[in-house]
Amino acid sequence: MDGKTILNVSVLLRVTLLLVGLHSVVLGVIVYFFTSQFYQFFFSVDPDNFFFIKQSGLFLFLEGLFYLIPLIDMKHYQLVIVVIIFSKAVAATFLIGNAYMTPAPPVLYLAALGDGLMAMALSLFTLFWYKNNKTGLLN
Repeated sequence: MDGKTILNVSVLLRVTLLLVGLHSVVLGVIVYFFTSQFYQFFFSVDPDNFFFIKQSGLFLFLEGLFYLIPLIDMKHYQLVIVVIIFSKAVAATFLIGNAYMTPAPPVLYLAALGDGLMAMALSLFTLFWYKNNKTGLLN
């Protein structure tokens, strides 16, 4: 592949990592600081236990910061990208498997779709990036 293609794949991967990371950071802030409004909007209920909801918001925020780490140096943080893909796949599976426990399962199915699409996009761009850079995970 030519240099322009390698650059395009690298840019696509970086932009996708940025968007995935920002998504988690913003969602975490919203869940933490606007817990009642978030639950009212998406589930039409008032939360019973704010502690665990706020804890999940903090976790999402920190997870989003972790997702941004590979932007520093993608070659150095290749394994972090794999962990991000894995975590998005696990998140989608968790959301689908546990949606029945919520007052609005379709909302969780949509969230699972979003996480699944993020995992697929990152997988695709990462595979092309590895191929174009002639690098493997452990090189």
